[in-house]
Amino acid sequence: MPGSALPADLIPTRAWNGLSGQPVTGAAVANHLDLALKLLERDGWVASYGNEESGALSGVTKSSSIRDMLYGLVAAVRDAFVGRGPRTLALALFAATGEGSDSDARRAAEYCLEAAIRVRHGIDAGVIVCVSSWADRQGRTFDEVRELLAAAADLARTHGPAA
Repeated sequence: MPGSALPADLIPTRAWNGLSGQPVTGAAVANHLDLALKLLERDGWVASYGNEESGALSGVTKSSSIRDMLYGLVAAVRDAFVGRGPRTLALALFAATGEGSDSDARRAAEYCLEAAIRVRHGIDAGVIVCVSSWADRQGRTFDEVRELLAAAADLARTHGPAA
């Protein structure tokens, strides 16, 4: 994908302006994606929560007390946000915001991930693509997530605006 010609509407112009209204550079977006990948490599990746056989929610059942359910929920949230165990792609993107990036770069990173999914699967720009849905699709592997993050970072570096 390096240097590839992209359809003009694959990454919308608005992608390079954060929700703060400020411009976002391609380098800042690529940095955010790289940080998310480092978090996933360090803490592990999980497609979604609730299916794991271990972890804070593994002991919670329909017959658990409300106290045990709430404790499990608080522990699961704590574990997800402070890096105690595997993260979903969405949570890694969120956590990278506190690791040297910001929410403007995070939103632009999502646009680049959507574009990388479109290129990877030949999806037209008019079709809605959700990064989280792509990442938690049955059979998805961490290698595919890693490749997507790298491809999106390359798109940001290649097609994003300079400082």
